[in-house]
Amino acid sequence: MNNDKEICDFGLHHGEPYTALPATFLNWMVETNHTKSHFAKNELERRTFAVENTCGGAKNS
Repeated sequence: MNNDKEICDFGLHHGEPYTALPATFLNWMVETNHTKSHFAKNELERRTFAVENTCGGAKNS
């Protein structure tokens, strides 16, 4: 799923793509089992993957 095409349609971040939402908001969605928490989970996983792949090479230096 490509989260940059998914737009938050509720609350304070209405109209913003999930890729632009703060991690605290995404975590809140997951923790409360929000009806759209799957978008939040996908975005958090995408960010984790990006960090691991960016920093992964630096760990071996």
